[in-house]
Amino acid sequence: MTLSAALLCASLLGSALFGSALAQTAPLAAPPVTATPAAAPTPPAALVNPVLNFDQVQQAIKTSPGWRSAEENYRAAQYNLDAARARTGLSLSVGASATAGKTPLDGGDYKAAATLTGQVGAAVLPWGSAFDPLRAAERALSRAAFDLQESRQTLLLTALQNYLAAQSAATQETLTAAQAALAAKQLDAAQVQRQNNLLSLEGLLDRQGNLENAQASAIAAQANREITQRQLLSDLGLDVGLNLKLVLPSRAALPDAPAPVEDLLAQALQGRSEVQKAASQLEDARATVVSAQRDRLPGLSANLNYGELGGTGGRSVSGSLDFKTGVTGAQISFPLKASETPIPTSLSLGLSGSFNVLGSAASAAIASAQSSQRSAELALQSARTSVELDVRRKDNDALSTRRLVEVQQTALTRAQTALASARARLEAGLGTALDVQVADVAVQNAQASFDQAVSNAYLAKLQLDKAAARFNAALILTAGAKP
Repeated sequence: MTLSAALLCASLLGSALFGSALAQTAPLAAPPVTATPAAAPTPPAALVNPVLNFDQVQQAIKTSPGWRSAEENYRAAQYNLDAARARTGLSLSVGASATAGKTPLDGGDYKAAATLTGQVGAAVLPWGSAFDPLRAAERALSRAAFDLQESRQTLLLTALQNYLAAQSAATQETLTAAQAALAAKQLDAAQVQRQNNLLSLEGLLDRQGNLENAQASAIAAQANREITQRQLLSDLGLDVGLNLKLVLPSRAALPDAPAPVEDLLAQALQGRSEVQKAASQLEDARATVVSAQRDRLPGLSANLNYGELGGTGGRSVSGSLDFKTGVTGAQISFPLKASETPIPTSLSLGLSGSFNVLGSAASAAIASAQSSQRSAELALQSARTSVELDVRRKDNDALSTRRLVEVQQTALTRAQTALASARARLEAGLGTALDVQVADVAVQNAQASFDQAVSNAYLAKLQLDKAAARFNAALILTAGAKP
């Protein structure tokens, strides 16, 4: 067996074992997440078109600071996993050494020697401690994926909430303007009545106070509309200094009734990020217990040496395997100049072991790890309980907001009926134009309340979908929504 053949066999064996080990340590399943490449921070963009539908909101929010920050956190976990894989993967290093000496110092000749060395190593035993950081990084990436998913859903729901709030604020601005116009006409009518001694001074002052209150409400509604629109633009990373009145055409529609709560609970307990992360942390705790128990086991390693072992400066190849860490390695030593004295070729096998008799903290480490495992089990149980309560609470909110829609629908129908009656009385000469205007403002008020109730029901249903791990961002303000 030649030296080169021995080195080739060692390299092939190490590569085969390394491939087998990687097959047994496949990453844990994680939700499909695609993190876009990192982009340099950009100044807020200007919004030229005042019409902003929610599809544009979803596109804009993907470039917002909050969205990019969540992706960077996930990308950091990916880099940590790549680093862990590199540390357990195949490593190769080469080196060289040179020596010179004179023996004996008084009358000997100078002799020089140079040697090339090469080392290869890899973690090959899947139960070895060398794979612990890799498995931990895989679980950390899984948790980071759930964090990214949670952050994205939260950002989208916040954007939706602000979008609907901006819509409501614009409606309130229009409504308060109509109420102020009505109060002005009522004051004009009151002044005529006062001139004809048909209204007391207190009544006139009441009408004047109503107008002042209506005008103040209109000014406040305009300011609130500007603030809510700027908040929406801020969430999207757009310029909040724009003096632009947005048109928000995407409207919420009355959502379908929620699924049975038991079905929602079953899906939530399987898919909620809190439960999945708590389960992953429990796996971390269990892995720590296994690692602590393994540290108490005796250390065992084997080594093989082949080549010119009988002297210094000979050609040789060696290999080793640590059964506790799971790391194998091979080394070749090749002198550039052959020894003047022939060195016979030899083969040696070695097996060594060690056991800590005194001064070990293994028992304390195991007890600490087991305590952490029990704590993680309790945390998982707490997460499941919290998720169940959250789903039941969100389900109750969704049902309650749907019932309020029915109440507001009845109020709107009543207001529309009153408006039709006021118009009929006006045509018959039994009513006034002011009566029609009062009824018309009442319809606008009822319509605004109805739209707000629908928006609340829609938002509550999406909150329930998120709580039950059924959230689908592609359907926001699209399924059944009015154009």
